[in-house]
Amino acid sequence: MKGIPGIKEFPSDNRYWRVDWFGAIQPNPKLLREPVLQIVITPFKTPDVTALPPNKLASASSGLVDYTEQQTICIGTGQLPAVCVGSIWRNSECQLQLAGQLTEFKGLEISEHTTQVLNASAKEHNQYIIPYTHYKFGKAGYLSKMVAIDYGGDPYGILIPMAELVRFYYAVSTDLADVIFSGDLKHNLHAVLNMEHTWSEPEEQREVIGLRQRFSDQDGWILARILNSPEAWSGATAVHDAMLKSRVNGVAAHIESNFPFAGNTNLSARCKMLPTADPNKWRYLVLSLVRCSAAFPFRHLTVYRDNDNNRAKDGEDKPDDEKKPGWGGPRVVPGQQGKSFQSQQAPNKNAATEIFNLPTDRFGDIAGKEPDKPTKEQCEYKSVTVVKPPVESNQLSTAQGDNTDSTVGTGRLNSTYDRAKALPASFDTFIKAIEHLNTYEGFSAKIREPDELFRYIPLTKPEGFWQWSYLDSRDKIKRRVCVADISYKTCYLIVIEFEHRSNEKCQLGTIHIENWDYLSNDKVRFTLEYLATHKGVWRPLPKNELVIRPYKHIWHSVEKFSQALASLFIKI
Repeated sequence: MKGIPGIKEFPSDNRYWRVDWFGAIQPNPKLLREPVLQIVITPFKTPDVTALPPNKLASASSGLVDYTEQQTICIGTGQLPAVCVGSIWRNSECQLQLAGQLTEFKGLEISEHTTQVLNASAKEHNQYIIPYTHYKFGKAGYLSKMVAIDYGGDPYGILIPMAELVRFYYAVSTDLADVIFSGDLKHNLHAVLNMEHTWSEPEEQREVIGLRQRFSDQDGWILARILNSPEAWSGATAVHDAMLKSRVNGVAAHIESNFPFAGNTNLSARCKMLPTADPNKWRYLVLSLVRCSAAFPFRHLTVYRDNDNNRAKDGEDKPDDEKKPGWGGPRVVPGQQGKSFQSQQAPNKNAATEIFNLPTDRFGDIAGKEPDKPTKEQCEYKSVTVVKPPVESNQLSTAQGDNTDSTVGTGRLNSTYDRAKALPASFDTFIKAIEHLNTYEGFSAKIREPDELFRYIPLTKPEGFWQWSYLDSRDKIKRRVCVADISYKTCYLIVIEFEHRSNEKCQLGTIHIENWDYLSNDKVRFTLEYLATHKGVWRPLPKNELVIRPYKHIWHSVEKFSQALASLFIKI
């Protein structure tokens, strides 16, 4: 996948491999600071991924893979941000496709009463909760942990691998993974934060943290949450506590954790459906979490870095000859594609640190927010030129260390907020018409917040193939989508507009359920997939509860457009 470096431990045999589960945490005698995590992987039966339709590849079907060749590899825990269950790899490189059906759970309650911890191999009424006939997590995953959430009256309605909980909420970067698995939060907190510059300002709902240099601003949000939420502190420290307990008992260490909050949330996730004893009920096995709307325990963040060279105001700063040296470490540079991570050799501490940014918008409550960085009254540090020659490297490591002989470089994965691009100008009239609907009595209308489920028209072929879903196939530019919600009394309807090529005469579409109930994001996504297969032609869905109607672009004013939409509910 774009932005994710390769991982050497994955097979390089031209086959496509799916990550199916996480196993135990094991010590790495070659890298004492960084343990390794078992990854259960399974090859696809067909060696050519283009022989499979994208919807088949993106499923977590047992029939697509060869379980007789399932195997377990081990990667450094610092690489966890790059790997999720359902990710697909070929020749050590992560592919664009991800297995699992995108699903949104609205109004999900997270509490001690609605969640419980189980082994992946747990049974209900002498039947496996994850049926072996529908999903195989391998011998390495047999004793691994998962969180079950009560959903739809089923105490096991949603199942989340514990390692995925850690990957999504806590180990969002290589440096945070190091903190979580090393136990530094409890045993070496000063290496993470300067507590003299860390405090709360509850009257402003603000947290101030003294963040050490190696952590990114996005890491600051996670660390501040851990410090200010009992649930987050418990979840972040439970990982290392479980490792210590397992070591004392002489058993394999499996990841233990919990949600970093209690209360209500909307969760988006890639899931596989699992059958239950009731033929009319299904469960959701979460392969990877995508987005969580749960509130952070504060609204604002101030990041104070005590060892940087940001200058104070002109005329108020200290002279450079009175400052301490700062920035004394190796250079930090953008990550170079073509270099793979490996977990057998320690990095050279004098090599440049290569940063790979992984775009994300996983936490809705902090989407678009930037931490404040106050101007210092005086800066205590000055820049120091690195005089040591750069170390050439062709491989990378996510481990920490003091090695000076290795030819392996240092690599870091950072989580960065993915800022959505502004909607194209072609959507202006559509957006204004939706806004104008709010001037009509009884109407409420707004543009639905873009989501991974429907930001673009879904691809019908693998990435890179010429197809209608691209606005420009040559440059691989996807068609943007704009979705609007309209409600009148207790009736809900959505309107969908998508980008057109200059030579196309496409129509917008309205969608509603027969009972006029609210449409979830996954139903919008389903509709867009159907639209993509018919190359932009709105057609009725066979044997489906969704009612779809196309409309030509014939309105010459925002008011006429709004009236036409309102007339779908009442006569105007």
